[in-house]
Amino acid sequence: MEVRNIQVSDSVEGIARVGVLFLRQISNGPVASRLRERMDSLGEELRRSLAGRTMSEIDAVTLPRKLYHSLGLDPTKDRPSSERLLRRVLRGKALAKINKLVDAINLVSLRLQCPIGVYDWDAIVPPVLVRIGQPGEGYRGISVDPPSSDPGSENWVSVQGKLVVVDGEGPFGSPGHDSSRTKVTLGTVRALVVAWAPVEAPKRYLENVLREVTEVTDEFCSARVGGSAVL
Repeated sequence: MEVRNIQVSDSVEGIARVGVLFLRQISNGPVASRLRERMDSLGEELRRSLAGRTMSEIDAVTLPRKLYHSLGLDPTKDRPSSERLLRRVLRGKALAKINKLVDAINLVSLRLQCPIGVYDWDAIVPPVLVRIGQPGEGYRGISVDPPSSDPGSENWVSVQGKLVVVDGEGPFGSPGHDSSRTKVTLGTVRALVVAWAPVEAPKRYLENVLREVTEVTDEFCSARVGGSAVL
């Protein structure tokens, strides 16, 4: 688990900043009541503070949308994962409870409105490259709403023309959706976290995101940092 295992293609230059964080010695498990309470409390706080505002009026939402606009993509058709979390909460729905690690990441993503993916490192075949998706590329997503562009369709995520994380077996993550191949399970003990921001965002923005991920995953999963960087 070393930062040098992660590279960024020249195709991403001028478009995105990527924050990467390795977590090890993770103690994952079913969602604890304390984490569930924290998630529900944040949801209530956001419903109060953002009541009556549209997505386009929320400054934090416009930042990840820039990632999509810079690639000529419409972020209202396939939204950043952080925005989908926020939309769910503002509609009065509780966040899905998956497991301690995934829910801790979602807590940070929702609060900071930063798209963050988390992947089981032992399901990844290094090295890892961040680049733009090529024609026909895609993967089976964990849960998909709306994406597709066929290949047999069910939970298919097309990444053509989108920012994507790729390993030796192909694409497995993006700012919108994560792959079922590399998903976090209760048995996950090592993980790769990828946080996305447009190039206009200062480096310290992603450093703050990674810092918060470190704190929250330590609190709820006793995770230890194996390395981090903003690329």
